Amino acid sequence: MNRSIILIGVGILLFGFILIAFPIAVTGQEQFDIEQEAGIYFIPPALAVLLVGSISEDPRTTTVAGTLGNPDLKVGRTSPARPTTPAARGLGYNPRESANCRYCYSMIPFDLARCPRCARARECRTCHRPLGSVLDRATCPTCARPEALCNCRVLPARPPATVARSRRA
Repeated sequence: MNRSIILIGVGILLFGFILIAFPIAVTGQEQFDIEQEAGIYFIPPALAVLLVGSISEDPRTTTVAGTLGNPDLKVGRTSPARPTTPAARGLGYNPRESANCRYCYSMIPFDLARCPRCARARECRTCHRPLGSVLDRATCPTCARPEALCNCRVLPARPPATVARSRRA
């Protein structure tokens, strides 16, 4: 409630009542005059100002710059601060991005579980285990979920297999 706006509304309302009572008090006539008409027309705006004053915020406690709060008043949180948790790690890859075959380096579309060139199983990009195929979908064999929804423990990435490494004597 803003008392200064309400005070203005009360002043307008009193002025309207004075205009209504003026001819009766001064001249003693009970005839409807122009002053009484003006007094009646002052009542609706006075009630509107009173309504605005009753629903508006008090500028001593709230300001426009404070956006419904006093910027000068330092109010801390009433609830205790929650301990900070590490941010949730999202996918390190785009689920619809093609992958490279670990053995022949050809591009494998996201929806295939096997390399089209060498027919080896593609690795899950989360847990690096060979993918299987369930209902024509690349599925992680450990958790039986699609690759993008794999909730296995994240393993470090393995280096790509090379021909020299596989031909060790």
